[in-house]
Amino acid sequence: MTITFKDVAKLAGVSTQTVSRVTNGSINVSENTRNRVNKAIKQLGYIPNKSAQMLSRSKSNVIGLITLEMSLHGAALIANGIRLQAHDMGYGTVFSVVNAPSLDNIQTSIHELISQQVTCIILNVPLTASAAEQLVQQYPHLHFVFIDVPEESQVHYVCCDHKKGAELAAQHLLDTKHQHFLLITGPQESSASNSRYQTWLSVLANTNQHPVATHIGNWQADSGYLAIRDAVANQIKFDAVLVANDQMALGVLRALNELGIEVPSQVSVIGFDDINDSAYFNPPLTTVKQHFLDIGKEAVIIGLQSDEQETPMLIHKNLDVTLVHRKSTAPRTDNPYQKESLIRLLDEIKRQLPDA
Repeated sequence: MTITFKDVAKLAGVSTQTVSRVTNGSINVSENTRNRVNKAIKQLGYIPNKSAQMLSRSKSNVIGLITLEMSLHGAALIANGIRLQAHDMGYGTVFSVVNAPSLDNIQTSIHELISQQVTCIILNVPLTASAAEQLVQQYPHLHFVFIDVPEESQVHYVCCDHKKGAELAAQHLLDTKHQHFLLITGPQESSASNSRYQTWLSVLANTNQHPVATHIGNWQADSGYLAIRDAVANQIKFDAVLVANDQMALGVLRALNELGIEVPSQVSVIGFDDINDSAYFNPPLTTVKQHFLDIGKEAVIIGLQSDEQETPMLIHKNLDVTLVHRKSTAPRTDNPYQKESLIRLLDEIKRQLPDA
């Protein structure tokens, strides 16, 4: 014979709703009533249906993530940070990937996660302040944490200190006497990209410097590669390249190598992120280090903090960044002596000479 919660309710002398509240761990039950229900459960040997409990709760021990494509190093590392922190705090994770960060796509993902009874939703997609605030207003019962929104957004968010990182990168190239700056940004809809770009412009303007050209990339290596090919094809003179992330910087280095432009003796290149592979680029990439795992972990902590707040207060966190100096940048020289290039050229001439 199967024991049901109705049997428990009858023995304990309470309603079935009260039994449900006790088995779901609700605090809105008196101690005396809770004891009676638990005594009836033990006496009858009742085993609660965990699946039914999950469906009846307004939330579960699950954290949702809406993210860009995992082919982006940063997105993948942030997702891993979320997974690790959630696990440490006794939560599971469910992910929803959007190909394009439109509001319709994001709302579809939110509905998917709602159906899985998530406790909070972390969004690692670029959104305007108004769009982010609209989502918070549209779903007042949910707790959101955003990763790529403008600083003035009236929502919970966590990110790296984009302004400090961009300032470190631009100042490093100025300190090494560079004068002709090519800028390669991320997508226009990204607040992270826009913050880095505007900071570059501001730092350069402080020394009466201006970029010779700006190219809008897509965070992927191919856009960095094409930006360099386009700049050279249009005979744009540059001796330094500021790149909004390391993946695009990889494409920059490949294009410069193919075009026979030496890094760093002719052109210095600096990225942003310090992904694991950056130290193994050719040459190793000077870059700004941000801690993707920490961003993901902090997003989980903020999401759960906001879930517990009786009077919600906005939480804004900018995590610190550092400059990592490697071999893709060096002081500019007016008369670069390309020793390695000349040696390779002499070796090639020797191979072409007929045998004596």
